[in-house]
Amino acid sequence: MNKHLLVTISNDRSALRGLRFVCSFFERKDDMRLTLFNTAPQPPAVWGEEKSFETLREREATTEAIVQSGKKAMEAARAVFVSGGFNPDQVDDKIVARNFSRIEDIIKEGETGLYDAVVFGRRAMLKLEDFLDSSASEEMLHSRFNFPLWLCRDVEYDRQGVLLCVDDSEPFHRMADHVGYILRGETRHHVTLFRVMKPSAAPEQPEASFDSATRLLEDNGLPAQFIHTRVEAADDVAEAVLREAARGRYAAVALGRTGLKKSGRLARIFTTSVSMALFRKLTGAVLWVSR
Repeated sequence: MNKHLLVTISNDRSALRGLRFVCSFFERKDDMRLTLFNTAPQPPAVWGEEKSFETLREREATTEAIVQSGKKAMEAARAVFVSGGFNPDQVDDKIVARNFSRIEDIIKEGETGLYDAVVFGRRAMLKLEDFLDSSASEEMLHSRFNFPLWLCRDVEYDRQGVLLCVDDSEPFHRMADHVGYILRGETRHHVTLFRVMKPSAAPEQPEASFDSATRLLEDNGLPAQFIHTRVEAADDVAEAVLREAARGRYAAVALGRTGLKKSGRLARIFTTSVSMALFRKLTGAVLWVSR
């Protein structure tokens, strides 16, 4: 089964971080499927009292300009993938007329398209950040995104490996399974299982969490020698993750979003607040998030 990624693009051909990350991250490209997704803005409406030959011609011209701009963006994106080692037959184009906001259209496509992940480039991330700053912000990150997100803000393309943040939640186990599936057949990337322990809390034994994550990774075909573990004591979980991401120069930082309604110390380690902190502060590496 091919790994299928939805890669968001825009008419700004300079904003290609998400595309370039996909090209640089995967060494084995023959089992990949990519869908390039762009939403074209609707041209301004022409009201009945404004209709004339000139206004209708102007609207047609605007519509054609939007279509042509979208096609040029697709051509530029496709060229990036082909130059990055993908076969043109592995790349599909999808341009849709914008129904809601750009972010809401991407969410809808991600929810219905059965993709393995949705890749946001820097421009889409800025739109997403504005969207999350609205009244629905934490609820959106916590509930609406039922697919893995790859968030590419400031990417350093020579990085390798995945930092997989460990807790005892179901979202974490889903992310561990996602990481194992994505890395199936890859030989450049190791996985570091990273557990943050609260210094003021009672001593904890992370071995059980490490063992369950290791099984998920190995079940997806990742060799045992590619899996490492690391534990750090820190009160600020997000800052500890950011330090480790910089120290290890990982290509991606992966975590699940633990529900805020769960009780217990372990269930609270990776709450939405940590996801949001990494969303806003992580640079160099790409953030992989799954609920």
